[in-house]
Amino acid sequence: MMKWTLEAMRVSAGLTQKELADEFGCSSRTIARLENDSSDIGYKMLVKYINKFHVKFDDIFLGIKYENFVSNKQGA
Repeated sequence: MMKWTLEAMRVSAGLTQKELADEFGCSSRTIARLENDSSDIGYKMLVKYINKFHVKFDDIFLGIKYENFVSNKQGA
């Protein structure tokens, strides 16, 4: 099962960080920070991602971007 990163969900929807931030009511800097390290994402923001991108909690990778890259390479 592939896990989606926050960045991959946004990019696959054709949205910029600014567009998503406007929709979520936060700054584009917040989106950038979460895409780089989502390990400390708050519940309310996580729910916004789940509802916006129609994914289940278990389908979302939460952690540091580098960890996701390493785990994907090891699984290949």
